[in-house]
Amino acid sequence: MNATGSDDCPLGDGWINAIAGRLSPTGGNSCRDALHQFADQPEWRGDVALPTKITEQLRTLTQHDASTIADCISTSTKDQALEHALVAGRRHHQALQTSDTHAGDVPLSPKCLCLVGSDHGRSIVAGMASGNSSLRGDEWPLLPGFVHAPADRFVDRIDSSTAVALVSPWDFSGVGQPISAEWWAKCRQRCDETGTCLIIDHGNVPAVGNGHLFAHEMVAGISADAVILAAGLTFDLPGGLLVLGQSLAAQAEGLVPANDLVGHLISSTLSMLLESDALATDADAFAFALAERIATRGCVRDLHVSGHTVVLELDVDSQAWLEKANAKKLHASVCSEHSVLFQPPLLMTNEEQANLIDRIDAVLAGLEQNQEPPPSSAQVIPEQDAAEALEDNDWGASELADGEPEDSEPADSARTGAVITDEALEAAPANETEADSDTSDETFQEDESEEMVDEDPVDEEEDEDEFDEEYDDEEEQDEETDQEEDAEPTEQDETELENNELDEFESNEETEKH
Repeated sequence: MNATGSDDCPLGDGWINAIAGRLSPTGGNSCRDALHQFADQPEWRGDVALPTKITEQLRTLTQHDASTIADCISTSTKDQALEHALVAGRRHHQALQTSDTHAGDVPLSPKCLCLVGSDHGRSIVAGMASGNSSLRGDEWPLLPGFVHAPADRFVDRIDSSTAVALVSPWDFSGVGQPISAEWWAKCRQRCDETGTCLIIDHGNVPAVGNGHLFAHEMVAGISADAVILAAGLTFDLPGGLLVLGQSLAAQAEGLVPANDLVGHLISSTLSMLLESDALATDADAFAFALAERIATRGCVRDLHVSGHTVVLELDVDSQAWLEKANAKKLHASVCSEHSVLFQPPLLMTNEEQANLIDRIDAVLAGLEQNQEPPPSSAQVIPEQDAAEALEDNDWGASELADGEPEDSEPADSARTGAVITDEALEAAPANETEADSDTSDETFQEDESEEMVDEDPVDEEEDEDEFDEEYDDEEEQDEETDQEEDAEPTEQDETELENNELDEFESNEETEKH
């Protein structure tokens, strides 16, 4: 799993390539022997037996017969394999339309239905098939016949005018999730009902393991009319392989001849898979070990797995991951704004797997360190001290919490004192109205506050108005008293004041009783 000198991964010792499965499904290098075999050919007329050899190798690996794997074509690039598949699919659809026309039906313009978010390559045709507009420039010519739909509406969009349903094993419209078994079954059934060719693009997905070469067979056990292969077959050299089922094999006549150089590379890789029995690898073991190791990492949102293709969904931006991964000498692939992808080889030693998981965990640990907020400089008041402060000053604590100075004027709501409830009034002594008229000013104010509480909700508004008038009169009387210099009240004035107070008190008591 060491890094290669390709454009996708930087050079240097100590690097770990977490997508090395795209280079070789076994982690080995059979490229040198294949190139020697190609260079030592006695004649440059092409190896006519090579396509048949590759077809037999694939049948042995997948345990399929000629109905599922009827023919194989090695191509110069993966995009060329896609173009051959689309041509064969449209030819098949035209043949069906011709028979329907003889029956009196009007032929419909054929279309290729693709998934939103899909990536099928960098050529003009592949760019139009891709469900990501950023993969094609504004200057590109627009090719008709391509329609895109999200995964949840894809199957419903398949009809008799759909020549090809082009699907990848992963839905990359979001963070990246494998297509479910239920979805595969519905799509296969709908294609059979409408005569649509189901073409599955494995160009970016290497061998999955668990006894399977293809992801759709491992997940749902369905077959495709054509499969496009590339990842892990040519050791990072250009090339692809188109695997045709029986329904499309007859439509491939007259296409570009197979590429012998690519054919030798692919045949060498298939031989290595057969000899090592790599497809029997427990592909879930890596994902389980990784999930157990990073289970406590807070920046990990989820883990999506299909074979040895693992997508790590993050709470941080993928760019932050790349920066930290480069610092740790780990190379992976970005799926979306918040997800990265790993595709290690099927065959890894325990040490290689442990080193890869350690490196991934180290990157996540570095991301979490960057997420930790700096310690606050504000002084934290212990709960006991805060309670004591609140007892000393029932409004000071709230002011300090709001950031106001201690000597500021308390709010009006804080100066009103304790609230007198109806329960408190009921618990009060019944003979409270017989209080001595010579009570102090403090006792008089308390009695007056109790008079303001009305147990009858019907007269609540009237009592409030009455209280406001009495309070205003009291303030005016206090101002007049302050203005008098050393004037002492006469005995007649005191008697008159006491009588007025007693009359008011009795009047309020009668109101409360009613």
